[in-house]
Amino acid sequence: MTDSSRYLDIFLREAGEQIAALQKGLLELERDPGDRTRVRELMRFAHTVKGSARLLGYDGVGELGSRLEDLLAEIAAGKRRADAPTVDLLLAGTDALARLVDAVGRGEDSAFDVAGFLAAFDRGEVPAEGVAKSVERDEAGFGDTVRAGVKTLDRLLNRLGELLIARSRIEERLAALKGMAAGLDDAAATALRQFHRDLEGEFREVSALAQELHGDAMALRMLPLSTLTGGFERMVRDLAREEGKEVEFRVTGSSVELDRALLEELRPVLLHLLRNAVDHGIEPQNERVLAGKPLRGTITVSACHEGNSVLIEVRDDGRGIDPVLVREAAVRKGIVSKEEAELLSDEEARYLVMAPGFSTRDFITDVSGRGVGMDVVRQNVERVKGEFVLRSTPGSFTVVSLRLPLTLALLDAMLVRSGGETYAFPLSFVAESFKVAAGDIATAGGREVVTLRGGTIPLVPLASLLGEGERPALPPSGRIEAVVVRHREQLLACSVDRVIGSTEVVVKGVGEQLKEASSLSGATILGDGTPAPILSVPWLFSRAERGVRTGFRQAAAEQQAARTRGKILVVDDSLTTRAMEQGILVSRGYATEVAISGEDALEKIRHQRFDLVVTDIQMPGIDGFELTRRLRAIPDYREVPVIVVSSLAKDEDKRQAMEAGAQAYIVKGNFEQGTLLDAVEALIG
Repeated sequence: MTDSSRYLDIFLREAGEQIAALQKGLLELERDPGDRTRVRELMRFAHTVKGSARLLGYDGVGELGSRLEDLLAEIAAGKRRADAPTVDLLLAGTDALARLVDAVGRGEDSAFDVAGFLAAFDRGEVPAEGVAKSVERDEAGFGDTVRAGVKTLDRLLNRLGELLIARSRIEERLAALKGMAAGLDDAAATALRQFHRDLEGEFREVSALAQELHGDAMALRMLPLSTLTGGFERMVRDLAREEGKEVEFRVTGSSVELDRALLEELRPVLLHLLRNAVDHGIEPQNERVLAGKPLRGTITVSACHEGNSVLIEVRDDGRGIDPVLVREAAVRKGIVSKEEAELLSDEEARYLVMAPGFSTRDFITDVSGRGVGMDVVRQNVERVKGEFVLRSTPGSFTVVSLRLPLTLALLDAMLVRSGGETYAFPLSFVAESFKVAAGDIATAGGREVVTLRGGTIPLVPLASLLGEGERPALPPSGRIEAVVVRHREQLLACSVDRVIGSTEVVVKGVGEQLKEASSLSGATILGDGTPAPILSVPWLFSRAERGVRTGFRQAAAEQQAARTRGKILVVDDSLTTRAMEQGILVSRGYATEVAISGEDALEKIRHQRFDLVVTDIQMPGIDGFELTRRLRAIPDYREVPVIVVSSLAKDEDKRQAMEAGAQAYIVKGNFEQGTLLDAVEALIG
């Protein structure tokens, strides 16, 4: 007897490949029963498994492989037709063969009564015992040996990611080093510049090597979509047969590669969508006949590259999603009220199928409902920074489009500043960035909007969405900078303090403390070492839909009113007095700035034009009298009104103020809000 343990790994790998080829070939044979070349090919697969198993003493595997080969030989000789019952029998045999080989790999005894199975098989019966339905098989999809290797690869990629971050930091240090030469004497500066050039050359070499290493490691993590779709054809066939339907399953773009980690996230998504397409989408044959459709329905999975993303679509030519029925189901489930449902467009109504808790037996059976729900499908896609788009025409088709990044390790991002922090938008969600004048902001449906390329887009401050600010502030220029993001074919403009630009970033986890922060989909480290949260665009849309205060139009109106009414400079060394006077003037719509001394006031008027000055008298350095006299010596300020607000109440003080050029004098002891406002309005309106 051969020592089988020495060759176990080789046998398991070979047998697995042959069984997979058997299952795939049988499905192709069912579509073309007269293909004798394929039958002979299938006989070779069964023969190989049989011979290897008998050589190593795995009798059960050998016997079952022999029975499969014999049945295929009958088909090749024309003694038996490759009809549906025969293909069912052969598929059941390959399922049982897979279970036996799996048991061998685990070192276990036979997983079922092999003799009983073979007896039923010889009678032409599809044995129930020993067959695992395709929809119930382990759906992990990747063997243990590969998983162990991938963990090592993940660690390698993480280290390489850290190297890329360190590269960015060194690049910033090089830029700083170059600037140091400016403050040195000629000899030292020349030496430093030469040192900088040498160091920069070495850095470029190391940088290129790091980039190549990261690319090579990423290539090892990339797997074709066929890694997933290989087993889907059998699953679709079995589900369709159980429901008395005929379905043709097609895959295009199966060679498109994605990050292995992303494929694992994608597997349950595609499984659920395909189950739903078979159970809910494809109609029974009698309905298809009445609708003038072919008896056999079609389900297609397609994939293609779009820039740095992959577009995967699941399409069926079934009954489609009727928005009327969706509204009714959502109202029954309490997801929306009847009034809210009636206000929804048909497109918005269809997306209710993705709401948590949405289900109805009109749409989802036990088959399509026992996996993850559509809300979890949506969450899985959003977790990998992807986008989920649903299109359907009742009676015609349904298409689910998934736009996904190529990898989860790197991300093309748009960096912005808002509220003193730097944030990253996944670039796949960004439509464009723009600047808009505050006066061009309009309102529609109670929301502030902007018009861009002929369309109307809601405008919301990013800081307000993130809860960082109650009221947006207009920049001095009056032009607001914003990033337009898209989700489910909808657009939203998020105003920010500044758009930094787009770049490739290394994606890091957010840690346990922020794990539940649904507003974030990750984080990255910038070149200066500071972290930047990666924003979840779907969350921003959901937050905007709940209503967020904007107020740009109000701020613009107040700014315009302030410009119209005049700009005032308040000069006082007392913080309390400055704050009180400024508050009074701003509340009436005047643009107001403050100065803490006479010297500070003269510095400010060098750069700005004021329509009126309110000043104290007793201040360190230049007092109010001297400040007023100096203002009168400046050509642009000879006619600018000056109001003195002082605690000095003597007539001599008032006379001196008037001689210096002041137009009004208010004593602080008798000060009232109305007194100051009356004086200001009398002088500048």
